[in-house]
Amino acid sequence: MKLLAVVGTNADFSFNRLLQQFMAKRYSNQAEIEVYEIAQLPKFKKDAEVDKTVVDFREKIRQADGVIFSTPEYDHGIPAALKNAMEWTGEHAPGNGDVFRMKPSMVIGASYGIQGATRAQEDMREILLSPDLGSNVLPGNEVLVSHVADKFNKETGELTDPADIEAIDAAFENFIKFIKHA
Repeated sequence: MKLLAVVGTNADFSFNRLLQQFMAKRYSNQAEIEVYEIAQLPKFKKDAEVDKTVVDFREKIRQADGVIFSTPEYDHGIPAALKNAMEWTGEHAPGNGDVFRMKPSMVIGASYGIQGATRAQEDMREILLSPDLGSNVLPGNEVLVSHVADKFNKETGELTDPADIEAIDAAFENFIKFIKHA
């Protein structure tokens, strides 16, 4: 099984990137998980020329059996860089961006605060479920990693909180089942 793990920020350092890397390593015996960075994508414009980075991003989504998004929360929503990336994937994007139609997707998130990117995850699910994208989003299975700075080993980048690991394990297992039955 081939999964694309989209890091939902263009920040130089991100716990959400560490979370995706943790998952790629932890579940490597169950799936090939490619961690994808959105920082190189150009700004979306309705009449823009579609460059190679956009074509490659779309192709990675098309080829994946499922897509996992990990998003931080900025001002009660997803970061602008993630919204920009999603704009390139809609059915009305220049150059045939319709890549999420019925594509299994999973949303997780980590934040410094107590809510674990709750609102950003809701925002991301709404975008994925919109008529323009039409993704098949894993229901329930929210993974809300709060106080993230205290939950990673600073030297190894490994997630150390047993409750969060258990929640991620359960959600990932459900995502694999979801893909197989989609």
